Amino acid sequence: MGLIRLAANVLGAAGSALNTTASSLWTEYFESGDMSGGILMKRGNKITGKNSRNRGGDDNIITSGSGIDVQENQCMVLVENGAIVDFCAEPGRYTFDASAAPSLFAGDNKGLKAVASSLLQQFQAGGQRTNTQRVFYINMGEIQGFKWGSGNITFDHWERDFATDRPCWHIATTLRGNGVYSIQITDPAKFFAVLGAAKAGGDNNGLITKNDIELQIKTEAIAAIRQGVGQLSRLKIGYTDIAANEGELTKTVDAILDESWEEGRGISMYRIAIGMMDVDEQSRTQITKYQETKGYSDPSMLGAYMGMGQTQAMNTAAGNTAGAVTGFAGLGMMGGMGGGMNVSSLMQQGAMQQQQQQAQQPVMQAAPPAADSWTCSCGAVNTGKFCAECGSPKPVVVPAGSWTCSCGHVNTGKFCSECGSPRPAAAPTACPKCGQAFPDPANPPKFCPNCGARI
Repeated sequence: MGLIRLAANVLGAAGSALNTTASSLWTEYFESGDMSGGILMKRGNKITGKNSRNRGGDDNIITSGSGIDVQENQCMVLVENGAIVDFCAEPGRYTFDASAAPSLFAGDNKGLKAVASSLLQQFQAGGQRTNTQRVFYINMGEIQGFKWGSGNITFDHWERDFATDRPCWHIATTLRGNGVYSIQITDPAKFFAVLGAAKAGGDNNGLITKNDIELQIKTEAIAAIRQGVGQLSRLKIGYTDIAANEGELTKTVDAILDESWEEGRGISMYRIAIGMMDVDEQSRTQITKYQETKGYSDPSMLGAYMGMGQTQAMNTAAGNTAGAVTGFAGLGMMGGMGGGMNVSSLMQQGAMQQQQQQAQQPVMQAAPPAADSWTCSCGAVNTGKFCAECGSPKPVVVPAGSWTCSCGHVNTGKFCSECGSPRPAAAPTACPKCGQAFPDPANPPKFCPNCGARI
């Protein structure tokens, strides 16, 4: 039994009448119908009309002379008693001939050559045929709409040298990301044998959608994506460059899933899209500290930092409660370490200023610290963004009870003040159904170990 492809002139003459007068051209006519919305496999639609020569035929028997339509990115499989006896992955319109050998129009699709060889050998040996036959269509296009969320991923963030643009230093960070991915059926014979055959028995419609397989492959895909993101460290890039390497990530993840997906189910990862990929606050702080330290090691930038620090120190010394002379004396020590300033002149100016202050206000009270002041780890009290004594940056204070939104903004309320996203709900500490407490509330299980309820 095989398919005979219609010539182009026949298609031109009859193509416009396939759906209205198909029954006058063929005994029956089969087509896939709509396969959008995540449909992976379905049974072919049998079309008959008022002029059909076989309107009373059996839906489980395909008669000789029936027409079969195959669209782009489809594989039509002719199933007899649950086994593939013919297939076609080449777009076009065909006539079914029960007396011919299997046509096996495989096109460029892999996974069908072994089946083709087996079917031909069976036909040549006079293999036994039964009369329960059905037409099924397998979608070989891109199936979109699968979501992923990574959880914590360890990633080596690389910094680059500004002068040479070469990676010069790296730090282990913790990433969290999310996005979507798509799949493609690359081995229709394997897919039918593993997943499709169970839906093709009896009078089932053979319908398989992405919802039928999403739960299983999502867990496997997320594990592979986490591993793939970690392996991108070999490119020596920063975490902000991961999104620009989505193509490389897809190849890596596809290689990881090759055995379990392609060889096991006939499915391949098609594309991964990254919606968000960001580091946690601890990693961000570490990166910021390194970038600032890197700036101090640059002579030109260090000179600018020192100039800013000395200017601020002079302003502080002028208002020193112990007297300007004392303040400038301390500043002179810093100048002796590399400031290159005229300390004697500064001390004379300080003495004159101190005399004026004493004449105007004989008794001075200690002024309270400024409202926005902060104490550095070296002991110096400052009001700016950097310590005037040692140049260390002002520490970042995270408010108690704060939370970090997926956009990276730190908040204290119920909604993000930057993007409006709601505060994530706290992880459950016990099963909402039976009350079983979880041993590790920070990492609750997906299912309750006591009653099996989904968490």
